[in-house]
Amino acid sequence: MSQTTVAKSDEKKDVKPKRRKSMPNTYVILFLIIVVIAVLTWFVPGGAYKADATGHAISGTYHSVKSTPQGIWDMLMAPITGMLGSKTIDPAIPISLFIMLFGSFLEMMEESGALKIGLRKIAIASQKKLLLLIVALTSIMSVLGTIEGAYEEGIVYLLMFLPLLLAMGLDTVTGTMIIVLGTQAGCLASTINPFATGIASGIARISVGDGLGLRVIMLIVFTALVSFLIFTYAKRVQKDPSRSMQYYRRDKDLELFPTAEDDSHLSLTGAQKASLWLFVATFVIMVISLIPWTGLNSKWTFFETFATWIGKTPVLRVLLGSDITPFGSWYFAELSMLLLVMSFIIGKVMGYTTDKIVNIIIHGASGLVSTALIVAMARGIQVVMDDGQITPTILHMGESSLAALPPIAFMIVSLIFYTLIACLIPSSTGLAAATMAIMASLAGFAHVPAALMVTIYCMALGLAKMVTPTSIVLMTCLQAAHISYGKWIRFIAPYWAIIFGACCVILVIAALI
Repeated sequence: MSQTTVAKSDEKKDVKPKRRKSMPNTYVILFLIIVVIAVLTWFVPGGAYKADATGHAISGTYHSVKSTPQGIWDMLMAPITGMLGSKTIDPAIPISLFIMLFGSFLEMMEESGALKIGLRKIAIASQKKLLLLIVALTSIMSVLGTIEGAYEEGIVYLLMFLPLLLAMGLDTVTGTMIIVLGTQAGCLASTINPFATGIASGIARISVGDGLGLRVIMLIVFTALVSFLIFTYAKRVQKDPSRSMQYYRRDKDLELFPTAEDDSHLSLTGAQKASLWLFVATFVIMVISLIPWTGLNSKWTFFETFATWIGKTPVLRVLLGSDITPFGSWYFAELSMLLLVMSFIIGKVMGYTTDKIVNIIIHGASGLVSTALIVAMARGIQVVMDDGQITPTILHMGESSLAALPPIAFMIVSLIFYTLIACLIPSSTGLAAATMAIMASLAGFAHVPAALMVTIYCMALGLAKMVTPTSIVLMTCLQAAHISYGKWIRFIAPYWAIIFGACCVILVIAALI
């Protein structure tokens, strides 16, 4: 062997493979944010606003209060408090349980084989209709967002869509975009969302109908825009899968979210057909149960009347219960019950023993524990902010800065400011209670209609939940899709900028009309 060959061989041995830089784990990112917020409580003065009889902050009443710096104990307890809840923070347990039981529900469908075959059939039928499929799925998410503020339950739809999208040659990023951008395009407009537009309009002392025409136009515009953005990305990935940032784990994703692999055996047994119908019925019930019917129209009281009738009928009251929650008032506790019951029924339809059904339910729930715990971590950020009493101070800084701006500048800066605040307070009701009375008053001084301020508030919520680590829909979807938060931010930034720019254009046009 020549000296040159030996030298080259030695060089190869000495060359060490470069370490691939990777973003911190999602849990690490969330806890680092908790630490940063806790540090801020040592430097940002404590503050508070006086509240009216309904608990809403009153403009011009900000005053300093004794600071409450958050220490190591507070930081460590924040996720626990986020899970269990406090006087100001809703507990994460109902959402986390719902996520785990949805894992059980999907595991049951996976075991039956019905969902894999059904999705494969849809994938084959939709292979040349990608645009139609993207528009349909995004529009469904947008409608749910604008009607009832679809948010925490987004993970449910992601887990349902991913097998179909992967079978079509797409990736988990496409599914995450459909859920996150789709639901938040609806929330951006919030045409009749009682949890956002309804509460904010009430605080601003205007009708929910004020500004409805603009919000309907916004719903159409943003749903179309988001559908187009998702389609352009999906088409690119379908043509060349290696262009996906998740291409490196495509095989793993196909194992996690499988569909039927053999196209020659796509027939369903009678039990599998019944399971699919029960699967579809479960989602229909979920949607109907979540829509706030009486909030949309005070005369739509059918479900409440029916539940009351059951509670007053002797036999039904004993058999079914005297305190049944009517459709329109369901939340995560009732949805968890539905998933557990339907999982058991589908198992029996498939002829499984009770022991096997229980084992499937436990195995499915265990697969989504990591996703379920994300909710508590995200809640922990709000716990530190509330306990540190710095949210009113940050709000007051914005109040002081916005007071003297001309109308158009006021609206654009308000959108930016509101988006930053929404990143810290992603709860629609919490954000409205903390800010709307103040911002509506400022809007009056700037000669901006209160209805436009409500629209800005809705826009900010939608924009923030697409990117903020306190967004439960975002973080649970990223965790389930195995997409790192850092990768998502780098990827979504140009799309987010386009949506933000469209918001600004709409506000300018609204101001000039």
